[in-house]
Amino acid sequence: MSNNIELQEAEKMTETIRADESEKIDHGQKPSIVRFIFLLLLGGAILGGLWYFTNTNKPQAPVDTKKDRAVPVTVSTAQTSVVPTEIKSIGNVLPFSVVNVIPQVSGLLKKVCFTQGQFVKVGDPLFVIDASAYKATLDQASGTVNKDSANVEQAKAALARDKAQVGQMEANLQKDQATSTMAATEANRYQQLLKQGAVSKEQSDQMNTNLAVAQATCEADKKQIENAKSVVDADTAAIQTAVGQKEADQGAQQTAKIQLGWTTITSPLNGKTGSLNVYEGNVVTAQSNTPLVSIAQVKPIYVTFTVPEQYLDQVRNSLKDKTLKVQAEIEGVKANAVNGQVSFIENTVNTTTGTVVMRAAFDNDDHRLFPGQFVDVTATIPAQGATVVVPNTALQTTQQGTSVFVVDPNNNKVHLAPVTVLRSTADSSAIGKGVNAGDVVVTDGQLQLTEGTKVKIVKGAKSGSGD
Repeated sequence: MSNNIELQEAEKMTETIRADESEKIDHGQKPSIVRFIFLLLLGGAILGGLWYFTNTNKPQAPVDTKKDRAVPVTVSTAQTSVVPTEIKSIGNVLPFSVVNVIPQVSGLLKKVCFTQGQFVKVGDPLFVIDASAYKATLDQASGTVNKDSANVEQAKAALARDKAQVGQMEANLQKDQATSTMAATEANRYQQLLKQGAVSKEQSDQMNTNLAVAQATCEADKKQIENAKSVVDADTAAIQTAVGQKEADQGAQQTAKIQLGWTTITSPLNGKTGSLNVYEGNVVTAQSNTPLVSIAQVKPIYVTFTVPEQYLDQVRNSLKDKTLKVQAEIEGVKANAVNGQVSFIENTVNTTTGTVVMRAAFDNDDHRLFPGQFVDVTATIPAQGATVVVPNTALQTTQQGTSVFVVDPNNNKVHLAPVTVLRSTADSSAIGKGVNAGDVVVTDGQLQLTEGTKVKIVKGAKSGSGD
Protein backbone atom coordinates (compact mmCIF):
# COMPACT_ATOMS: atom_id res chain seq x y z
CA MET A 1 0.00 0.00 0.00
CA SER A 2 2.80 2.44 0.92
CA ASN A 3 4.56 1.69 -2.39
CA ASN A 4 1.44 2.72 -4.33
CA ILE A 5 1.20 6.05 -2.38
CA GLU A 6 4.84 6.83 -3.08
CA LEU A 7 4.31 6.05 -6.77
CA GLN A 8 1.31 8.44 -6.90
CA GLU A 9 3.31 11.23 -5.19
CA ALA A 10 6.16 10.79 -7.71
CA GLU A 11 3.73 11.03 -10.59
CA LYS A 12 2.21 14.22 -9.08
CA MET A 13 5.69 15.74 -8.72
CA THR A 14 6.46 14.98 -12.34
CA GLU A 15 3.20 16.56 -13.49
CA THR A 16 3.94 19.69 -11.40
CA ILE A 17 7.37 20.04 -13.00
CA ARG A 18 5.86 19.63 -16.47
CA ALA A 19 3.20 22.29 -15.67
CA ASP A 20 5.88 24.74 -14.52
CA GLU A 21 7.80 24.21 -17.70
CA SER A 22 4.67 24.72 -19.83
CA GLU A 23 3.90 27.94 -17.97
CA LYS A 24 7.39 29.21 -18.60
CA ILE A 25 7.06 28.38 -22.25
CA ASP A 26 3.74 30.27 -22.38
CA HIS A 27 5.42 33.39 -20.88
CA GLY A 28 8.16 33.19 -23.45
CA GLN A 29 10.82 31.55 -21.20
CA LYS A 30 12.91 28.70 -22.67
CA PRO A 31 14.13 26.01 -20.23
CA SER A 32 17.80 25.12 -20.29
CA ILE A 33 18.91 21.77 -21.79
CA VAL A 34 20.81 20.78 -18.63
CA ARG A 35 17.78 21.25 -16.46
CA PHE A 36 15.67 19.22 -18.84
CA ILE A 37 18.14 16.26 -18.81
CA PHE A 38 18.35 16.45 -15.03
CA LEU A 39 14.60 16.20 -14.71
CA LEU A 40 14.51 13.17 -17.00
CA LEU A 41 17.22 11.35 -15.03
CA LEU A 42 15.51 12.17 -11.73
CA GLY A 43 12.22 10.78 -12.94
CA GLY A 44 13.87 7.58 -14.24
CA ALA A 45 15.71 7.02 -10.98
CA ILE A 46 12.52 7.43 -8.96
CA LEU A 47 10.59 5.00 -11.18
CA GLY A 48 13.45 2.43 -11.14
CA GLY A 49 13.71 2.51 -7.36
CA LEU A 50 9.98 2.06 -6.97
CA TRP A 51 10.03 -0.94 -9.35
CA TYR A 52 12.90 -2.60 -7.46
CA PHE A 53 11.25 -2.25 -4.06
CA THR A 54 7.92 -3.37 -5.45
CA ASN A 55 9.38 -6.62 -6.91
CA THR A 56 11.87 -7.51 -4.18
CA ASN A 57 9.26 -7.32 -1.48
CA LYS A 58 7.24 -10.13 -3.05
CA PRO A 59 7.22 -13.39 -1.04
CA GLN A 60 9.85 -16.00 -2.31
CA ALA A 61 9.12 -19.66 -3.08
CA PRO A 62 10.38 -22.14 -0.46
CA VAL A 63 13.85 -23.75 -1.17
CA ASP A 64 13.98 -27.51 -1.40
CA THR A 65 17.03 -28.52 0.70
CA LYS A 66 16.39 -32.26 0.35
CA LYS A 67 17.15 -32.46 4.02
CA ASP A 68 14.47 -34.99 4.69
CA ARG A 69 14.72 -36.90 1.43
CA ALA A 70 16.21 -40.44 1.17
CA VAL A 71 19.37 -40.70 -0.95
CA PRO A 72 19.33 -43.63 -3.41
CA VAL A 73 22.36 -45.91 -2.92
CA THR A 74 23.54 -49.39 -3.78
CA VAL A 75 24.76 -51.63 -1.01
CA SER A 76 26.53 -54.88 -0.31
CA THR A 77 26.61 -57.17 2.69
CA ALA A 78 29.95 -57.75 4.44
CA GLN A 79 30.83 -61.44 4.40
CA THR A 80 33.42 -63.73 5.88
CA SER A 81 35.82 -65.04 3.23
CA VAL A 82 39.44 -65.92 2.52
CA VAL A 83 41.25 -63.05 0.80
CA PRO A 84 44.85 -63.53 -0.38
CA THR A 85 47.40 -60.73 -0.23
CA GLU A 86 47.89 -59.05 -3.58
CA ILE A 87 50.90 -56.79 -4.06
CA LYS A 88 50.60 -54.43 -7.01
CA SER A 89 53.70 -53.14 -8.75
CA ILE A 90 54.96 -51.82 -12.07
CA GLY A 91 57.26 -54.31 -13.78
CA ASN A 92 59.83 -53.90 -16.54
CA VAL A 93 60.26 -56.63 -19.15
CA LEU A 94 63.86 -57.73 -19.73
CA PRO A 95 65.27 -60.31 -22.15
CA PHE A 96 66.31 -63.62 -20.63
CA SER A 97 69.78 -63.05 -22.06
CA VAL A 98 71.46 -60.83 -24.67
CA VAL A 99 74.35 -61.93 -26.90
CA ASN A 100 76.48 -59.50 -28.88
CA VAL A 101 77.73 -61.25 -32.03
CA ILE A 102 81.41 -60.29 -32.50
CA PRO A 103 83.62 -61.77 -35.26
CA GLN A 104 86.50 -64.02 -34.16
CA VAL A 105 88.41 -63.58 -37.45
CA SER A 106 89.02 -60.63 -39.73
CA GLY A 107 88.01 -60.43 -43.35
CA LEU A 108 85.51 -59.27 -45.94
CA LEU A 109 81.85 -59.71 -44.92
CA LYS A 110 80.45 -61.56 -47.92
CA LYS A 111 76.89 -62.36 -46.80
CA VAL A 112 74.25 -61.56 -44.20
CA CYS A 113 71.94 -64.56 -43.84
CA PHE A 114 68.99 -63.00 -41.97
CA THR A 115 66.74 -59.95 -41.95
CA GLN A 116 66.80 -57.44 -39.11
CA GLY A 117 64.33 -58.28 -36.35
CA GLN A 118 64.06 -61.92 -37.45
CA PHE A 119 63.71 -64.74 -34.92
CA VAL A 120 66.64 -67.17 -35.22
CA LYS A 121 67.42 -70.54 -33.67
CA VAL A 122 70.63 -72.06 -32.35
CA GLY A 123 72.90 -72.95 -35.27
CA ASP A 124 71.17 -70.77 -37.86
CA PRO A 125 73.78 -69.05 -40.11
CA LEU A 126 74.03 -65.31 -39.54
CA PHE A 127 77.13 -64.04 -41.40
CA VAL A 128 79.68 -65.39 -43.90
CA ILE A 129 83.23 -63.95 -43.98
CA ASP A 130 85.60 -64.52 -46.91
CA ALA A 131 87.31 -67.84 -46.10
CA SER A 132 89.90 -68.16 -48.92
CA ALA A 133 92.92 -67.10 -46.81
CA TYR A 134 91.92 -69.34 -43.91
CA LYS A 135 91.35 -72.30 -46.24
CA ALA A 136 94.87 -71.86 -47.66
CA THR A 137 96.31 -71.75 -44.15
CA LEU A 138 94.47 -74.95 -43.28
CA ASP A 139 95.74 -76.71 -46.42
CA GLN A 140 99.31 -75.69 -45.59
CA ALA A 141 98.96 -76.93 -42.01
CA SER A 142 97.45 -80.20 -43.24
CA GLY A 143 100.45 -80.73 -45.60
CA THR A 144 102.87 -80.16 -42.75
CA VAL A 145 101.04 -82.70 -40.60
CA ASN A 146 101.21 -85.24 -43.41
CA LYS A 147 104.99 -84.70 -43.72
CA ASP A 148 105.34 -85.11 -39.95
CA SER A 149 103.44 -88.38 -40.15
CA ALA A 150 105.91 -89.65 -42.75
CA ASN A 151 108.84 -88.62 -40.56
CA VAL A 152 107.37 -90.49 -37.64
CA GLU A 153 106.95 -93.63 -39.72
CA GLN A 154 110.51 -93.31 -41.04
CA ALA A 155 111.87 -92.97 -37.50
CA LYS A 156 109.88 -96.03 -36.44
CA ALA A 157 111.33 -98.02 -39.34
CA ALA A 158 114.89 -97.03 -38.39
CA LEU A 159 114.17 -98.09 -34.82
CA ALA A 160 112.90 -101.45 -35.97
CA ARG A 161 115.98 -101.97 -38.17
CA ASP A 162 118.40 -101.08 -35.41
CA LYS A 163 116.56 -103.29 -32.93
CA ALA A 164 116.96 -106.18 -35.41
CA GLN A 165 120.68 -105.53 -35.59
CA VAL A 166 120.90 -105.59 -31.83
CA GLY A 167 119.17 -108.96 -31.84
CA GLN A 168 121.58 -110.30 -34.41
CA MET A 169 124.54 -109.07 -32.42
CA GLU A 170 123.18 -110.66 -29.28
CA ALA A 171 122.89 -113.99 -31.17
CA ASN A 172 126.50 -113.66 -32.33
CA LEU A 173 127.53 -112.97 -28.76
CA GLN A 174 125.80 -116.09 -27.57
CA LYS A 175 127.60 -118.13 -30.29
CA ASP A 176 130.97 -116.60 -29.45
CA GLN A 177 130.35 -117.17 -25.75
CA ALA A 178 129.73 -120.86 -26.52
CA THR A 179 132.94 -120.98 -28.52
CA SER A 180 134.79 -119.31 -25.66
CA THR A 181 133.40 -121.86 -23.20
CA MET A 182 134.53 -124.69 -25.50
CA ALA A 183 137.98 -123.11 -25.84
CA ALA A 184 138.29 -122.84 -22.06
CA THR A 185 137.43 -126.51 -21.68
CA GLU A 186 139.98 -127.50 -24.34
CA ALA A 187 142.64 -125.34 -22.76
CA ASN A 188 142.09 -126.98 -19.34
CA ARG A 189 142.14 -130.46 -20.79
CA TYR A 190 145.36 -129.82 -22.74
CA GLN A 191 146.88 -128.35 -19.60
CA GLN A 192 146.24 -131.66 -17.81
CA LEU A 193 147.54 -133.64 -20.77
CA LEU A 194 150.66 -131.47 -20.85
CA LYS A 195 151.34 -132.36 -17.23
CA GLN A 196 150.99 -136.06 -18.11
CA GLY A 197 153.25 -135.62 -21.11
CA ALA A 198 150.55 -136.71 -23.50
CA VAL A 199 150.73 -133.52 -25.60
CA SER A 200 153.37 -131.07 -26.38
CA LYS A 201 153.61 -127.60 -24.86
CA GLU A 202 152.94 -126.07 -28.26
CA GLN A 203 149.62 -127.83 -28.48
CA SER A 204 148.65 -126.64 -25.00
CA ASP A 205 149.66 -123.07 -25.85
CA GLN A 206 147.52 -123.24 -29.00
CA MET A 207 144.47 -124.13 -26.91
CA ASN A 208 145.18 -121.21 -24.59
CA THR A 209 145.46 -118.93 -27.61
CA ASN A 210 142.14 -120.18 -28.96
CA LEU A 211 140.57 -119.44 -25.57
CA ALA A 212 141.95 -115.89 -25.53
CA VAL A 213 140.68 -115.26 -29.07
CA ALA A 214 137.20 -116.54 -28.17
CA GLN A 215 137.08 -114.38 -25.07
CA ALA A 216 138.20 -111.30 -27.05
CA THR A 217 135.50 -112.00 -29.64
CA CYS A 218 132.85 -112.07 -26.90
CA GLU A 219 134.04 -108.74 -25.56
CA ALA A 220 133.92 -107.25 -29.04
CA ASP A 221 130.39 -108.55 -29.49
CA LYS A 222 129.35 -106.91 -26.23
CA LYS A 223 130.74 -103.55 -27.33
CA GLN A 224 128.91 -103.81 -30.65
CA ILE A 225 125.67 -104.60 -28.84
CA GLU A 226 126.13 -101.56 -26.59
CA ASN A 227 126.70 -99.35 -29.65
CA ALA A 228 123.65 -100.82 -31.36
CA LYS A 229 121.50 -100.20 -28.30
CA SER A 230 122.65 -96.57 -28.26
CA VAL A 231 121.49 -96.30 -31.87
CA VAL A 232 118.14 -97.79 -30.84
CA ASP A 233 117.84 -95.21 -28.05
CA ALA A 234 118.61 -92.49 -30.58
CA ASP A 235 115.96 -93.90 -32.89
CA THR A 236 113.43 -93.84 -30.02
CA ALA A 237 114.29 -90.21 -29.28
CA ALA A 238 113.95 -89.39 -32.97
CA ILE A 239 110.49 -90.95 -32.99
CA GLN A 240 109.46 -88.89 -29.96
CA THR A 241 110.77 -85.74 -31.64
CA ALA A 242 108.89 -86.55 -34.82
CA VAL A 243 105.71 -87.27 -32.88
CA GLY A 244 106.07 -84.01 -30.92
CA GLN A 245 106.56 -82.05 -34.13
CA LYS A 246 103.52 -83.76 -35.60
CA GLU A 247 101.39 -82.90 -32.59
CA ALA A 248 102.50 -79.26 -32.75
CA ASP A 249 101.65 -79.10 -36.42
CA GLN A 250 98.36 -80.81 -35.72
CA GLY A 251 97.61 -78.01 -33.22
CA ALA A 252 98.33 -75.46 -35.93
CA GLN A 253 96.11 -77.45 -38.26
CA GLN A 254 93.29 -77.48 -35.69
CA THR A 255 93.70 -73.73 -35.17
CA ALA A 256 93.46 -73.17 -38.89
CA LYS A 257 90.38 -75.40 -39.04
CA ILE A 258 88.73 -73.46 -36.18
CA GLN A 259 89.49 -70.15 -37.82
CA LEU A 260 88.07 -71.42 -41.07
CA GLY A 261 84.93 -72.46 -39.17
CA TRP A 262 84.67 -68.97 -37.67
CA THR A 263 84.22 -67.51 -41.14
CA THR A 264 80.61 -68.74 -40.92
CA ILE A 265 78.96 -67.18 -37.86
CA THR A 266 75.92 -69.02 -36.48
CA SER A 267 73.39 -68.07 -33.81
CA PRO A 268 74.42 -69.12 -30.30
CA LEU A 269 70.83 -69.05 -28.94
CA ASN A 270 67.16 -68.83 -29.83
CA GLY A 271 66.15 -65.20 -29.95
CA LYS A 272 65.29 -62.09 -31.88
CA THR A 273 67.89 -60.19 -33.85
CA GLY A 274 68.32 -56.45 -33.52
CA SER A 275 69.52 -53.92 -36.06
CA LEU A 276 72.63 -54.54 -38.16
CA ASN A 277 75.75 -52.54 -37.37
CA VAL A 278 77.84 -53.82 -40.33
CA TYR A 279 76.56 -54.59 -43.82
CA GLU A 280 77.77 -56.81 -46.67
CA GLY A 281 80.95 -55.62 -48.37
CA ASN A 282 82.53 -54.16 -45.24
CA VAL A 283 85.72 -55.51 -43.72
CA VAL A 284 85.21 -56.79 -40.19
CA THR A 285 87.90 -57.04 -37.52
CA ALA A 286 88.37 -59.85 -35.03
CA GLN A 287 87.34 -58.98 -31.46
CA SER A 288 85.89 -55.66 -32.60
CA ASN A 289 84.21 -53.48 -29.96
CA THR A 290 81.22 -53.00 -32.26
CA PRO A 291 79.07 -56.15 -32.51
CA LEU A 292 77.72 -57.18 -35.88
CA VAL A 293 74.27 -57.64 -34.32
CA SER A 294 72.71 -58.28 -30.92
CA ILE A 295 70.36 -61.18 -30.24
CA ALA A 296 67.88 -61.07 -27.35
CA GLN A 297 66.45 -64.27 -25.94
CA VAL A 298 62.75 -63.55 -25.35
CA LYS A 299 61.45 -67.06 -24.70
CA PRO A 300 61.53 -67.37 -21.73
CA ILE A 301 61.66 -63.72 -20.66
CA TYR A 302 62.14 -61.85 -17.39
CA VAL A 303 59.99 -59.22 -15.63
CA THR A 304 61.59 -57.27 -12.78
CA PHE A 305 59.44 -55.57 -10.16
CA THR A 306 59.58 -54.39 -6.56
CA VAL A 307 57.62 -55.20 -3.41
CA PRO A 308 57.51 -53.15 -0.18
CA GLU A 309 59.76 -54.46 2.57
CA GLN A 310 56.73 -54.93 4.85
CA TYR A 311 55.80 -57.96 2.74
CA LEU A 312 59.33 -59.40 2.67
CA ASP A 313 58.77 -62.14 5.25
CA GLN A 314 55.49 -63.22 3.65
CA VAL A 315 57.12 -63.29 0.22
CA ARG A 316 60.08 -65.35 1.43
CA ASN A 317 57.85 -67.85 3.20
CA SER A 318 55.60 -68.12 0.15
CA LEU A 319 58.65 -68.66 -2.06
CA LYS A 320 59.85 -71.39 0.28
CA ASP A 321 56.44 -73.09 0.12
CA LYS A 322 56.25 -72.50 -3.66
CA THR A 323 52.86 -70.82 -3.25
CA LEU A 324 53.77 -67.33 -4.49
CA LYS A 325 52.00 -66.50 -7.75
CA VAL A 326 52.98 -63.72 -10.12
CA GLN A 327 50.81 -62.31 -12.88
CA ALA A 328 51.62 -59.60 -15.42
CA GLU A 329 48.87 -57.60 -17.10
CA ILE A 330 49.81 -56.25 -20.50
CA GLU A 331 48.62 -52.65 -20.99
CA GLY A 332 46.68 -52.99 -17.72
CA VAL A 333 44.11 -55.33 -19.27
CA LYS A 334 43.13 -58.28 -17.07
CA ALA A 335 42.29 -60.38 -20.11
CA ASN A 336 45.88 -59.97 -21.33
CA ALA A 337 47.39 -61.30 -18.09
CA VAL A 338 50.11 -63.96 -18.20
CA ASN A 339 51.42 -66.11 -15.34
CA GLY A 340 55.05 -66.41 -14.32
CA GLN A 341 57.31 -67.86 -11.65
CA VAL A 342 59.61 -65.90 -9.32
CA SER A 343 63.20 -66.89 -10.06
CA PHE A 344 65.21 -64.32 -8.12
CA ILE A 345 64.94 -61.99 -5.10
CA GLU A 346 67.56 -59.33 -4.39
CA ASN A 347 69.71 -59.91 -1.31
CA THR A 348 69.30 -56.36 0.01
CA VAL A 349 66.46 -53.88 0.55
CA ASN A 350 66.76 -50.51 -1.13
CA THR A 351 67.01 -48.14 1.82
CA THR A 352 65.88 -45.17 -0.27
CA THR A 353 62.61 -46.65 -1.52
CA GLY A 354 62.06 -49.32 1.14
CA THR A 355 61.50 -51.97 -1.52
CA VAL A 356 63.20 -55.16 -2.64
CA VAL A 357 63.73 -56.11 -6.28
CA MET A 358 62.32 -59.41 -7.55
CA ARG A 359 62.46 -61.11 -10.92
CA ALA A 360 59.96 -63.51 -12.44
CA ALA A 361 60.34 -65.71 -15.52
CA PHE A 362 57.56 -66.04 -18.08
CA ASP A 363 57.35 -68.66 -20.84
CA ASN A 364 56.33 -66.02 -23.41
CA ASP A 365 55.54 -68.67 -26.02
CA ASP A 366 53.30 -66.22 -27.88
CA HIS A 367 55.88 -63.38 -27.65
CA ARG A 368 53.34 -61.07 -26.01
CA LEU A 369 55.93 -59.70 -23.61
CA PHE A 370 58.46 -57.42 -25.30
CA PRO A 371 61.82 -56.28 -23.87
CA GLY A 372 61.63 -52.79 -22.40
CA GLN A 373 57.86 -52.96 -21.98
CA PHE A 374 56.19 -51.89 -18.73
CA VAL A 375 53.48 -54.14 -17.29
CA ASP A 376 51.25 -54.22 -14.22
CA VAL A 377 52.52 -56.99 -11.92
CA THR A 378 50.43 -58.64 -9.22
CA ALA A 379 52.18 -60.89 -6.69
CA THR A 380 49.64 -63.03 -4.82
CA ILE A 381 50.38 -64.51 -1.38
CA PRO A 382 47.88 -67.08 -0.02
CA ALA A 383 45.67 -65.87 2.85
CA GLN A 384 46.38 -66.94 6.43
CA GLY A 385 42.69 -67.36 7.30
CA ALA A 386 39.13 -66.07 6.86
CA THR A 387 38.31 -62.38 7.47
CA VAL A 388 35.42 -59.95 7.00
CA VAL A 389 35.37 -58.86 3.34
CA VAL A 390 33.74 -55.81 1.71
CA PRO A 391 33.90 -54.55 -1.90
CA ASN A 392 36.62 -52.02 -2.64
CA THR A 393 33.93 -49.58 -3.84
CA ALA A 394 32.67 -49.34 -0.26
CA LEU A 395 35.95 -47.87 1.02
CA GLN A 396 36.14 -44.11 1.42
CA THR A 397 39.10 -41.91 2.36
CA THR A 398 38.04 -39.48 5.10
CA GLN A 399 39.66 -37.35 7.77
CA GLN A 400 39.37 -40.34 10.09
CA GLY A 401 41.24 -42.52 7.56
CA THR A 402 39.70 -45.33 5.54
CA SER A 403 36.00 -45.63 6.35
CA VAL A 404 32.75 -47.16 5.09
CA PHE A 405 29.11 -46.08 5.37
CA VAL A 406 27.14 -48.74 7.27
CA VAL A 407 23.34 -48.79 6.87
CA ASP A 408 21.25 -49.17 10.05
CA PRO A 409 18.51 -51.69 9.11
CA ASN A 410 16.11 -50.20 11.72
CA ASN A 411 15.85 -46.69 10.23
CA ASN A 412 17.83 -46.90 6.94
CA LYS A 413 20.24 -44.22 8.16
CA VAL A 414 23.98 -44.46 7.54
CA HIS A 415 26.84 -44.37 10.03
CA LEU A 416 30.43 -43.60 8.99
CA ALA A 417 32.61 -46.37 10.43
CA PRO A 418 36.45 -46.16 10.32
CA VAL A 419 37.97 -49.52 9.28
CA THR A 420 41.36 -51.22 9.20
CA VAL A 421 42.24 -52.79 5.85
CA LEU A 422 44.42 -55.89 6.18
CA ARG A 423 44.86 -56.69 2.50
CA SER A 424 43.15 -56.08 -0.81
CA THR A 425 42.52 -57.77 -4.12
CA ALA A 426 41.32 -56.23 -7.36
CA ASP A 427 37.66 -56.28 -6.21
CA SER A 428 37.52 -56.65 -2.42
CA SER A 429 39.36 -55.92 0.80
CA ALA A 430 39.84 -57.85 4.03
CA ILE A 431 38.83 -55.76 7.06
CA GLY A 432 40.55 -56.18 10.41
CA LYS A 433 38.12 -54.11 12.48
CA GLY A 434 35.32 -51.62 12.03
CA VAL A 435 32.84 -53.84 10.17
CA ASN A 436 31.26 -57.14 11.15
CA ALA A 437 30.01 -59.93 8.96
CA GLY A 438 26.41 -59.21 7.94
CA ASP A 439 26.71 -55.41 8.06
CA VAL A 440 25.21 -53.63 5.05
CA VAL A 441 27.71 -51.19 3.53
CA VAL A 442 27.15 -48.56 0.83
CA THR A 443 28.99 -49.29 -2.41
CA ASP A 444 27.68 -46.43 -4.59
CA GLY A 445 26.18 -43.01 -3.84
CA GLN A 446 28.53 -41.96 -1.02
CA LEU A 447 29.01 -38.42 -2.40
CA GLN A 448 25.60 -37.35 -1.06
CA LEU A 449 26.00 -39.02 2.32
CA THR A 450 26.90 -37.64 5.71
CA GLU A 451 26.56 -39.03 9.21
CA GLY A 452 22.89 -39.91 9.80
CA THR A 453 21.69 -39.45 6.21
CA LYS A 454 18.63 -41.51 5.35
CA VAL A 455 19.09 -43.74 2.31
CA LYS A 456 16.96 -45.70 -0.09
CA ILE A 457 18.48 -48.95 -1.31
CA VAL A 458 18.15 -49.31 -5.08
CA LYS A 459 19.75 -51.37 -7.82
CA GLY A 460 21.89 -49.70 -10.41
CA ALA A 461 22.02 -46.31 -8.67
CA LYS A 462 25.10 -44.30 -9.58
CA SER A 463 27.22 -42.25 -7.25
CA GLY A 464 25.78 -38.78 -6.80
CA SER A 465 22.43 -39.55 -8.44
CA GLY A 466 19.19 -38.28 -6.93
CA ASP A 467 15.98 -36.41 -7.69
